[in-house]
Amino acid sequence: MGGVMDVALVVWRNSTGILVTVAVFLIFLAGFWKVFRPIAAAGNRSELERRFRNVFSMMTEDRRQALIDHYSYKNDCGREEAMKRAIDDRNRDDGRW
Repeated sequence: MGGVMDVALVVWRNSTGILVTVAVFLIFLAGFWKVFRPIAAAGNRSELERRFRNVFSMMTEDRRQALIDHYSYKNDCGREEAMKRAIDDRNRDDGRW
């Protein structure tokens, strides 16, 4: 019986090390994903959305979304058209002064 218990103890100690290693790896993977996911998502954005974000970069994300919603509602159009109209209005305002 002692031999079985010794084997079980060795397996337990080895599996605990493996479990800790797997847990550390998963935590590292989650951190890696959190850091590099926004970079990958930025590549999926359209040229118009990147331009919109550059033009209105001083606004918070919530404010930019509210601006898109405003132009969508005001002009009865979709997201892309709303961003285009917001950029055009901003360019007209800059040209007035």
